[in-house]
Amino acid sequence: MKFTKPTVRLHRLALAASALLGCVAAVPASAAGRPGDLDTGFGQGGYVINDFFGTNDEVYAIAPMRDGRFVAAGKVNGSNASGVGGSENMAIARYLPNGSLDPSFGSGGLVELDVDAGPDEVRALRVLSDGSIIAGGSLTTSSYSDFGLLKLRPDGSRDTTFGEPDAVTGRRGYARLAISAAGLHDSAYAMAVQRDGRIVLAGTTPVFHDGFNYNQVAIARFTADGLVDTSFGGGDGVVVLDPFYGAAGDVLTTIALDQSGNLGSDGRIVVGGYAFGRNCAFLARVTANGTPDSSFGQGGRVVLASASTGGVYSGMSSLAAARIAADGKIIALGTAGDRGLAVMRFTANGALDGTFGTNGRSVIKFSGMADNDEPAALALQGNGKIVAAGYATNRATGAAHKDFFVTRWLANGAIDTGFGEQGYRVSQVATGQDEAFAVAVEVSGDILAGGYATRPNVAPRDFAILRLFGDPDRLFADGFDGGLF
Repeated sequence: MKFTKPTVRLHRLALAASALLGCVAAVPASAAGRPGDLDTGFGQGGYVINDFFGTNDEVYAIAPMRDGRFVAAGKVNGSNASGVGGSENMAIARYLPNGSLDPSFGSGGLVELDVDAGPDEVRALRVLSDGSIIAGGSLTTSSYSDFGLLKLRPDGSRDTTFGEPDAVTGRRGYARLAISAAGLHDSAYAMAVQRDGRIVLAGTTPVFHDGFNYNQVAIARFTADGLVDTSFGGGDGVVVLDPFYGAAGDVLTTIALDQSGNLGSDGRIVVGGYAFGRNCAFLARVTANGTPDSSFGQGGRVVLASASTGGVYSGMSSLAAARIAADGKIIALGTAGDRGLAVMRFTANGALDGTFGTNGRSVIKFSGMADNDEPAALALQGNGKIVAAGYATNRATGAAHKDFFVTRWLANGAIDTGFGEQGYRVSQVATGQDEAFAVAVEVSGDILAGGYATRPNVAPRDFAILRLFGDPDRLFADGFDGGLF
């Protein structure tokens, strides 16, 4: 394989000698920088762009490591039996702290998985305490997607103690789960690793009702070694939630995790998303064994209709991500008719928290009212501040184009005007369209956002990552290391 690596300057961090010797130590904070400013010591002027195969590459998930390295994953149109560009493959890349690819991982820093010459992708990541990596998303079998998991050893090789049986290696290192009938797509978009090692994947599966197959939310659980956990749900390892809006497809976007990337201590699972085309978002919670949690909202669910009264907006038309704050409250990111990045906060039982922002809601918007600023990802700083990423519609050069958009609120929902430009940072990564799909807070408190970047008149999308200065952080204040290596 050949990679086009970014030109990089040495960053503020080097791998600590203790980390290289196998000891885990916190990485020192970066050189002083104003929160929300680009870390120009990262990559080239604060950005990293990787064009792996001259075809479309996109980042959907980022996972920091304790030694300053980080992992980014998504999809590449990579190398397979059909040749370069033959299909979309699961892609996991590991980076050194300065933004260059880590040559000790995979092939030149990149690992791909293509199981059946169809489209595969990673939507969620977790780095475990031993440095191994679990990636969750979709794997295509016979042209139809299934829930998929991939586990890698710290060097990027597949973990042959995990997943489906293989006559030669023992296990294949990946697992697939078809929930629906043959010929229908099951797609996973969110993942959680429980403290006992079991793995939760959430997404959608088609269910026939009202004369058509509509997507409904599906939650599946696997054992730590990648087998379906039949103790979850009705004995098949899967829970399918009832429709949130009748004859409309549901879109699952998130599992709410805490700042360290964990489920709540009670193991209950909060998922979120929206009903397609119905201007309403939802949150739902199931117990640790997969039954609806009646103590949450109405029968285990909260529906957030988008509305406007006297020009004041409420609710959400779509929900992109959710997090669990240190006090157990749930923070949701989405958008509505005001077309900005909106956050709302709910109590642990699903009631709107009116003490947050204005009537439980706060919005940051960059573009004019005729344009959309779209949210995609959410993270929390150790001090409770709320970080979101997506894209802003930028007309600074005349024609509208998308740019990375990273925003921050204080813990009480007020816009953090000390971050970037009055609470946000709009960054044109390349000179074409740019969009962020993932955001994460490093141990140092700095912020990574990842997605894709394009150049004018050049069709392919490239892996794109930027780093912004954040706040000094403590990911591990709860005494649990969050799985970071």
